[in-house]
Amino acid sequence: MIYEMIGKFSVALLISILLLLLVSLVLGILLVKKKRLVLPKLLLFTVDTFYFQLKKLAKRFGLGEKIIDLIGIEVRNHLGFKKFVKVEAGDRILIVPQCLRHAKCPARLDSRIGIACKECGLCILKDLKAEAEKLGYKFYIVPGGRFVQRIVRAVKPKAALGVACTKDLNIAMHEIAGTKTVVQGVPLIRDGCIQTQVDVKDLLRTLRAGIADVEEKLQKQGCLEDNPNPSSS
Repeated sequence: MIYEMIGKFSVALLISILLLLLVSLVLGILLVKKKRLVLPKLLLFTVDTFYFQLKKLAKRFGLGEKIIDLIGIEVRNHLGFKKFVKVEAGDRILIVPQCLRHAKCPARLDSRIGIACKECGLCILKDLKAEAEKLGYKFYIVPGGRFVQRIVRAVKPKAALGVACTKDLNIAMHEIAGTKTVVQGVPLIRDGCIQTQVDVKDLLRTLRAGIADVEEKLQKQGCLEDNPNPSSS
């Protein structure tokens, strides 16, 4: 009798988890594809708790594993944006991956700050660095996820804006969310080991969010600047 009850309970539990995963996957697709956020805290709980199971489920439905990381990024961005915009630019940091560099980048790794940009103009990082520092951000180019944690622990920013491939970005945002630092993320639109790409317009929009004088100036101009005039690669 006891074993029968345990068996029925186990089956019911498995069915409930499967239904939760299916519902979360549907809600996640609505968020990524339609920008419609429903039950965000439940969705974030499911993504964090059943991360690998959701990836397998998404792959089985032909959606690809990447969509689960995108869901995690989008939910955290939505939940943290109002807090992010309230943080002064001087208390924010921008962290970008070294894979955005040009293949002939002359910069070298500094054990304290990451890749020390030479501002050579071979890639977009020179312009992103200039824009971020003009706004008041501290700017870092990192070789990997562990370096992100090192910088956050050392600098203790009130807010962090990160750029990375979807998997690394979702994991980093999850880890930073456990600190007092408010986090936002912009995923790369082309992954790889070198000369990857980011949506510059999207990045600049988040970079400038909540900085009143910049937003007022851009509104007077009639539109956001799409690109900080990056040098050609």
